[in-house]
This record gives sequence, C-alpha cells and structure tokens, in this order.
Amino acid sequence: MEQGELIRRMWGRVELCRKLAITTTDPQTADALIEMANEGEADIKRMLSERKASAGAPLPPLARPPAG
Repeated sequence: MEQGELIRRMWGRVELCRKLAITTTDPQTADALIEMANEGEADIKRMLSERKASAGAPLPPLARPPAG
C-alpha cells in the first residue's frame, strides 16, 4: 500500500474514533476512543516528520486531516 493511501486511511480511523466518542453514551468508551484518536494522530504526524526528515520528499496527498 502506498504511504499516501495508508495515511488517508489512518486519518479516516482517527475521525471515526472521534465521531464514535461523541455518540456513545458510555464515558469509559468515549475516553478510550478519544485516546485512540489522539494516538493515531500522533502516529501520523510522526510518520510524516520522519518521511520529511529522511528524504526531503513532498508530503503525500491528504497528508493532513480532512476538513470538516
């Protein structure tokens, strides 16, 4: 899988975790989903900074969170 596609999928999962956290009625589940989203976002940022530092390559399309 291309890195750009991987990052797009990761952003999708981060956003899904945040949406599920808002809609769930269980506070512990909401906290776990928010933590997962935050960790996923940190992983994405780390991947992008490592890629930029190692190759100086341009960022892949949609390397940033989707608007909205």
